[in-house]
Amino acid sequence: MHDLFKSQPTVKLNEIVIPGTHDSATDEMTKHSPYATFNKLHRVNQQLVCLWAKTQHHTIYDQLMDGVRYLDLRIENHADGWKTFHGLLSNNLTDVLDQIGVFATNHNREIILVDLQNLVNFDFQDHVNLTEYIIKHPSIGLRMAGNHFGADGTLLDFWNADKNIIFFYTEGYRHFSHLYWLRHTSIENPWYNTPKKSVLQEKLLSGICKRKPGYFHVSQLVLTPDAFKVVTGLLTKVSSLYSLTIPGITDLISSEFLQSLELKATQANTHLNIVIVDFYEHSSFIENCLKINADMVVSRNGLA
Repeated sequence: MHDLFKSQPTVKLNEIVIPGTHDSATDEMTKHSPYATFNKLHRVNQQLVCLWAKTQHHTIYDQLMDGVRYLDLRIENHADGWKTFHGLLSNNLTDVLDQIGVFATNHNREIILVDLQNLVNFDFQDHVNLTEYIIKHPSIGLRMAGNHFGADGTLLDFWNADKNIIFFYTEGYRHFSHLYWLRHTSIENPWYNTPKKSVLQEKLLSGICKRKPGYFHVSQLVLTPDAFKVVTGLLTKVSSLYSLTIPGITDLISSEFLQSLELKATQANTHLNIVIVDFYEHSSFIENCLKINADMVVSRNGLA
């Protein structure tokens, strides 16, 4: 981020393409992982659930090192501590935070967006405990950028303040600290909930044109299996989210489609912003995102 935009530091954070991952902390999920609370699939064999719930193979730290800058975390307050989840429980949140903190400290001009978008089994005191834990974390608290920066804050704003972690928090609890960004007034994250590539493509192209000014916007390049797909997958080669995603999403994470999303956005006087995928490492997804940013820098330098 810094190397790419050092000649254009006044670009706004919600105007650049930010590579992200969907259900980022599922790398430790296995067929033996416990069911998450309120999982509608609790009567389904855990091995089958794991095949369709695991969305990432790499650790959070490795994702950040590879160029991921937006993390999507779902957290359950479990008897054994805070756990990330997606159908099944997965990582210890404390480990995830440690990895974020190490990267953010060692790469202080790389801005990381952490979206805590689903918190389960939390009462008021649990929210207090979590928010205070994050703020007091030795390698995170001092790096947190307060919500006063706004989504249209520039990279230079963050760099000058030496802040590079944004935490989005669930509705109603931001008042614990100005260091948390209230999700419903800061970020749009539409979920199109379809297993069909053509439908997803159409909705992504139309959705990017409807961005709210002053917000971050997430484009989910994610295919979502329905019950029919899961059941019939037992009899076909499409027997997991991985086997649905890798061949099915290739066209959508291509440089050509991402460029078409950016073109569609600019025609509506906006920009492509956060883009998330499953199994990011099996494509040139991050490189394709960065290419759009590089083209933006070249264009702006040409106008300077």
